[in-house]
Amino acid sequence: MNSTSSSFAWLEAMPVTTNPTIAFLLVPFLTWLLSYLVSWVASPLRGFPGPALASWTNLWRMRYAYNGSIHSTTQKMHQKYGPVVRMAPNYLDLDYDTCASLIKTCFDTKGVWRKTEWHAVSGFKVGNETKYNIFSEVRPVEHSLMKKPVAKYWTTSAVARMEPHIDSVVAFFARQLQDRYADGGEERMGKAFNFGEWAMFFAWDAVAKTTMSKRIGYLDHGSDFDGTLATAVKASKYLVTVGMYPVLDNFLDKNPVYRIGPPTYSNVASLAVNLLTERLTGKDGHDATHNTDFMDHYVEAQKQYPDIVDNTMVISYVVVNLAAGADTSAAALRTIFYLSLKHPAVWKKLSEAVLAAPFAQPGKVQLPAPYTQTRAIPYLEVVIREALRLYPGNLFPQERIVPAGGLKLPDGRFVPEGTAVGFNAYAMHRNKAIWGPDAEEFRPERFLRSSGESEAAFNERMRLYNDSDLTFGAGSRRCIGMNLALMEVYKSTATLIAMFDFELATQDEWTVKAELFPRATGIICKIRQRPGMFLREDIDQSS
Repeated sequence: MNSTSSSFAWLEAMPVTTNPTIAFLLVPFLTWLLSYLVSWVASPLRGFPGPALASWTNLWRMRYAYNGSIHSTTQKMHQKYGPVVRMAPNYLDLDYDTCASLIKTCFDTKGVWRKTEWHAVSGFKVGNETKYNIFSEVRPVEHSLMKKPVAKYWTTSAVARMEPHIDSVVAFFARQLQDRYADGGEERMGKAFNFGEWAMFFAWDAVAKTTMSKRIGYLDHGSDFDGTLATAVKASKYLVTVGMYPVLDNFLDKNPVYRIGPPTYSNVASLAVNLLTERLTGKDGHDATHNTDFMDHYVEAQKQYPDIVDNTMVISYVVVNLAAGADTSAAALRTIFYLSLKHPAVWKKLSEAVLAAPFAQPGKVQLPAPYTQTRAIPYLEVVIREALRLYPGNLFPQERIVPAGGLKLPDGRFVPEGTAVGFNAYAMHRNKAIWGPDAEEFRPERFLRSSGESEAAFNERMRLYNDSDLTFGAGSRRCIGMNLALMEVYKSTATLIAMFDFELATQDEWTVKAELFPRATGIICKIRQRPGMFLREDIDQSS
């Protein structure tokens, strides 16, 4: 036997299957495994640190998305690995001490930095076609076209015209709490109730009122009477979980043969279809001359931009109003009240600031509180801002695709084009190099000028805070509903504090899970009616 043949003796000795079925399955699998291994070895991201499994598969990140801990897990990964963490085969999470400059780069206003595909999972099927909305559309040109017809309705001045709708729902919210839970009157605290649930009831009825001039009825029933809220929770969980592996959506919710999987936002889309049908046929009895709402705006946009806005586009606008707008406001209210009540000194100072406002003065009580007056209460503003810093409305990474030319990181490392990079606001807002050594603490005073701090130093610190803030996103994809959400939150917070004294009914800690929005449970409160505080009688609370 010559040396050549002996060199390959091991190959000849290998077992060979004669079963065609095994060969049929084994060959493709081994081919896939080999290509996967080659891709891993050749990846330009191999030099970036992170969990070993995360460099191989999106399933690592999907696990934490599913169990609701992606926000805290991301923070822990940065504490372990540094400012750049490879948390998926083609994804880097960034949290530099100088993140402000990166935010300006990656969240541009021209749409060069495109959203990643996980956002598209929230699209919905119309026949055999998938339709997207302002949140889920990742293509910059299409997103710009979609946003253009309605952007003017979301400006500060335009949203101000929605205040009568918000007044109506805030008043009804306060009345429901008063009738159900202020049974101790002005003398003692009433019975305990789940404030977190009621915040959600309020938020959904508030966005419904501004969208279609009537509440859905969650405040009326004091429950999720039609199951939509429970379905929305499942839909949100589906979005963030499957969004970590978007290709799965094609086999589940977007399956062209037979839809498989849990509830998605399709049920909210169905509600939107019914609302639009009622409006166009006049069955809802709406009078736009005296009671303008967002549905009126969207129908008007359809007339002004018929080539862009069809009925399906109107439905997509309504879906975003309901699904995204409600959860954001509810999460903010839960956080504001829980953290303030957990810190008695903050609650005392906040209550005193609200009760000193013009709308709460004896003989001049004007509740619900006017929005302009609530924005003139400095301590209310910093409490709200601090609450949103710690628990921003989106606890998931805000991701972008690196465009042509790549990205040079602050430490000189290079990220090639086509890579997904992201910023988790929960982790970034707790960066001690930016927010101070007490970044994990709830301290509203950080947004006020400190004793002995010069005006120039204070302004520079606020500039850094503002540039590092991703509470509502940034750039061309900044949250379009920010102005409405802030109006709801300021008005409801000020009105409830003016009407009632609150206390936590239990000292148990709350639980916060990331289901895109912060999903907080365990906020059980008691209230006592404040003397001399009452709601305006001219507020229509009928629907």
